[in-house]
Amino acid sequence: MIILENLTCGYTDKPVLKAINWHIRTGENWVLTGGMGAGKTTLTKTLLGQIRILEGKLHYRFLENPESYEERKQKIHLVSFTDSGKLFQSVNAVHYYQQRYQAFDSDGHLTVQEYLEDGGLDLQNTHHLELIRLLKLEPLLNLERIKLSSGQTRKLLLCKVFFGQPRILILDNPHVGLDDQSRHTFNEHLDLLVNHFNQQLVLSGHFRGLPKCINNQLHLNKGAIEYCGALQRPERESSYRKKSIEIELLPILRQDCEIKNVEQILNFDHLQIKYANKTVIEDLDWEVKKGEKWLVRGPNGSGKSTIISLIYGDHPQAYSNKITLFDRRRGTGESIWDIKKKIGFTSSELHSYFNYNHRAAEVVLSGLTDTFFPGNGDPDKMHLCKLLFEYFDLSEEMQTPFQKLSTGMQRLLFFMRALIKFPPVLLLDEPYQGLDRVSIERCNTLLESILTPVHTLIFISHFDDEVPNIVTRELILK
Repeated sequence: MIILENLTCGYTDKPVLKAINWHIRTGENWVLTGGMGAGKTTLTKTLLGQIRILEGKLHYRFLENPESYEERKQKIHLVSFTDSGKLFQSVNAVHYYQQRYQAFDSDGHLTVQEYLEDGGLDLQNTHHLELIRLLKLEPLLNLERIKLSSGQTRKLLLCKVFFGQPRILILDNPHVGLDDQSRHTFNEHLDLLVNHFNQQLVLSGHFRGLPKCINNQLHLNKGAIEYCGALQRPERESSYRKKSIEIELLPILRQDCEIKNVEQILNFDHLQIKYANKTVIEDLDWEVKKGEKWLVRGPNGSGKSTIISLIYGDHPQAYSNKITLFDRRRGTGESIWDIKKKIGFTSSELHSYFNYNHRAAEVVLSGLTDTFFPGNGDPDKMHLCKLLFEYFDLSEEMQTPFQKLSTGMQRLLFFMRALIKFPPVLLLDEPYQGLDRVSIERCNTLLESILTPVHTLIFISHFDDEVPNIVTRELILK
């Protein structure tokens, strides 16, 4: 169906993939694996003809007119699940990062049902109704799509693309943001598409469990094919080993940043969050004391990200609830910037709505201003930024534009961004989406080394093996 023949390609004249020889035959369903920055996303975009070919050839044997962009667009469909915010641009309204939490500030945005109808939903089509049922989207149909959680948004994008039934469906990081049950349901539905609708799949990313239909694997390492053939159990990635850069980096990040004369970081007193007739959180009491390390867990849509937005000052209903931050009741005179300057923050939504092409180092330095724009050129902060890039083996990418980095590298930038001002409180909302095992271990090693008994951590994740060892308390939402 598709032949990549000695293909070398990349952005401008810089090759990302080198000497790729790969055949996709009828009936084959592939998974692309490899570490962070190995070239997985670039290869999926290459299949669509979106990447510049420097050497070799790309043949589409199953298209009637291989040169037709329209036919290729119809028969091959790529969906990326790590950058969904930009897919939600509306011709009738504009929206912004915090607006998902502004319940009365999003008139004019499509509901979930309207969004699906725009993508071809036919309520008389039993296949379409089955898709909605399997992805558990029925309760969300009348909700404005901008108010969906990251996991709910992924399921919505999945549902819409399935309506078109492309010949080859390419899914980049499809499990990102999905809880255990949603991932299992999603895999089952992919098997259904393959077995009953003649769908052919290429999956790319990091997986803890694959659909049964996946029968082939291509493993990339630094832009070259390391393995190509029948599906194998991926070899365990090597563990992270400490290196000398930590000797200089750790003392800087462990600086004394204690919030003086404050003992209670957070207190929710019978918290209740509602959107119209929909209750998201009801009667929640929660106290976080200075120095505590918490895990927040729960299924998609249970309110995890809403809680983070209340703490970080992005949710307007913080003022209609009894919420205390840093021993001070919300709404008693402190500004949103007074709150943010004490907190290091990252989330999947922050990534999705980051629609700038700053250089990598500038993205990290934007954490100093708590905006999307870099701070001033403070020599000490520039030095710390350089050390962080060196720690994550990204020194060569410091001046690379954001949009040219892999998904995993982009997520690491936002992790570094949360640390750059060495804050006393860290709010990390699924910070490891799109990262390989080595990068996750590297992040946790750093957190476990720099967070002292006076640092506070609130960490959200669907995976137990991602949680730093220093976490000792847990909030479970249902």
